[in-house]
Amino acid sequence: QLAVDAPPAAGALALQARPNPFNPTVELRYTLPTAGRAVLEVFDAAGRRVALLLDEERPAGPGTLRWNGRDAAGRSVASGVYHARLRAAGKTQTTKLVLVR
Repeated sequence: QLAVDAPPAAGALALQARPNPFNPTVELRYTLPTAGRAVLEVFDAAGRRVALLLDEERPAGPGTLRWNGRDAAGRSVASGVYHARLRAAGKTQTTKLVLVR
């Protein structure tokens, strides 16, 4: 896994979160090695998906999304540890998110 401040290697799938811990919004920066379908989801500590942020064809290169700490129904989620998971190009990258309300 990449260090938080390390730039992604060329052609690598990368996912970073800032600020972290966050309240109420976190910026998720990603890099896709190739164009294609990308899926970015947020899971709670028990592994349940709480939000689907991205599920579409995307070009290769960098992108940015924000998560507002709300679940798929628009409800604010509780303080705690969450995991953002990016899947693209047959690879998966996960980063831990800490929400402090």
